[in-house]
Amino acid sequence: MNFKASLLLPLFFLLAVKANAQQPNNISQLAQTEQWQALLHINTQTEGSDIESYVDDASFFLANDGATNPINELLATISALKNQSETQCKFPARTLFLLENIQGLAQEVKPFVCQEYLDWRKKLNTTSVVLVFASAQLNSPSSMYGHTFFRFDPENVEQNSTYLSYALNFGATVPAGDGGFLYAARGLTGGYPGKFAANPYFEKIKEYNRLENRDLWEYKLNLKPDEIDAMLAHIWELQGISFEYYFFDENCSFRLLELLDVARPGLYLANNFPVTAMPLDTVRVVQEADLIADTHYRPSILTELKAQLAMLSDDENALALALSKDIELLNKDEFISLTIKQQQLIVDSAYRYLRYQNTFNGRAKATTRRSFLLLRRLSENPSKLTITIEQPVRPDLGHKTSMLGVSFGQNLDQGFVEFKYRGSYHDLLDPIGGYYQGMSLNMVNVMIRAYQGGKVKLEKAELLDIVSLSARNNYFSPWSWKANISVEQQWTVDKEVLVTQGSGGGGVSYQVIDNTHVFGFVTGRLEFNRKLNSFAAVAPGVHVGLLHYWPKSTLMIEAEHYQFLFDQSQRSRFSLQHSMQLSNKDSLRISADFHRVEGKDHARNSFQEFKVEYRHYF
Repeated sequence: MNFKASLLLPLFFLLAVKANAQQPNNISQLAQTEQWQALLHINTQTEGSDIESYVDDASFFLANDGATNPINELLATISALKNQSETQCKFPARTLFLLENIQGLAQEVKPFVCQEYLDWRKKLNTTSVVLVFASAQLNSPSSMYGHTFFRFDPENVEQNSTYLSYALNFGATVPAGDGGFLYAARGLTGGYPGKFAANPYFEKIKEYNRLENRDLWEYKLNLKPDEIDAMLAHIWELQGISFEYYFFDENCSFRLLELLDVARPGLYLANNFPVTAMPLDTVRVVQEADLIADTHYRPSILTELKAQLAMLSDDENALALALSKDIELLNKDEFISLTIKQQQLIVDSAYRYLRYQNTFNGRAKATTRRSFLLLRRLSENPSKLTITIEQPVRPDLGHKTSMLGVSFGQNLDQGFVEFKYRGSYHDLLDPIGGYYQGMSLNMVNVMIRAYQGGKVKLEKAELLDIVSLSARNNYFSPWSWKANISVEQQWTVDKEVLVTQGSGGGGVSYQVIDNTHVFGFVTGRLEFNRKLNSFAAVAPGVHVGLLHYWPKSTLMIEAEHYQFLFDQSQRSRFSLQHSMQLSNKDSLRISADFHRVEGKDHARNSFQEFKVEYRHYF
């Protein structure tokens, strides 16, 4: 793209002679156009007196009621352009739009050279835009949904490196010290302002790819030069401008869709998410709008390291781990007797493992010294090591995150039909393509059950359900954990009771063979149940299980036990579930649950539940 094309000055003379037939007939029509409303971030699903901009910053508007009246904002912008030439520098996208669509306006506006804006555009030197999806991070609840941002590439990006590109990110401005419940509460209710920020792309690689071990998926967009110009001009207008930030709807992904609506008016991408905007779903919407030209996978350093360690035999793995702890192994017969190629692979693996440890554990002096000596050994016998990393299924090609399900089953000799709705996102037995093994994150999961005879009741309503199974081995030792908050039916004494509960726990998971996870948790449960001695009852427990993945199906076997304190009640559950993928949008699940309940008077009750469930993802 010729940078001179982005100068505002020549446009005054070019646009002044545009045919009036190509323009809206009047100001009212112009204010209702897709592009003008996109520039004001008007919620196009509102109309009349309900019209309102998503922008929560008075400095973005020139009219007092500009946030709710696009006509007055357009008139105020025209007046400012005529009387205050520097308005062109604050609102270059608005300026270009109005000059192009209002006959003769260019003759009434005094040209003004916006040097700061032009220098910024020259610095970016953008010829293409890339949508980047940072994949989920299992051990961070706030990152389990993934994250999206834009990358702006210069013309020579293929010959040089995307490290030279700039990234545009939208996020909440969180004061120091906010964390835990306060962070979650304010993030859910719009308590934080959200702003755009631009940084060199290599900083985002360091943040996501290296520090957080998140794979990056880069989707090159097929935007035309004039569309890129419109987007960048509008991004300049958003410098320092505040929006309300909400975790689940007006978030990073939602704001990026609005920028695409500015670049290519009429897409209405943001209208696809009236309730929630999951980053992964927004990537799918961009794909469905035919905006993606190419895709590139950038594995994290952890993914690369695991791929390299997988190239080693068991004996070589043991040597690499030992070498990372004791540099003297280089001089021992068990190492010297190996071929040069084997030695270099083991040394390189140990070196990469030490560098990975330094990333998270600080640069301990002894570790740094071993790392240096291993690097020196590698330089003595330089060889090119090719690491084969199998590209996983693209996240946007996996199942969609909302789900409707219908089940037919039997419980206590009673047949039932169960209807289920899940707002998001993925559980341990859903089709695995495009998702991580051992990850479950569900929000707003509602089950309503109708029994024979017409009795209908709420079976369960989960606000939150998280399971993170992070596999441990000789090299890595992450903790696994789970959390659940719900209202659910529980068999207590002699009947089912609707209780409110919060439960969670921590533990370990091991991948004993490929695609097979064995896990165990120490758990705790707080239950509000009117049928127990204490209305607020506490129960420690244990939870163990096995999870195995095939390409198109998943099997989970698990057992769980809780012993209530101060009440002498206890509950046990053994479950077997098998899920089969029918298509990218549909799956079938078969489950069998065996329950045993013992009350405070030692009365025991056992029952079974069998269920066949059809799920549709949308």
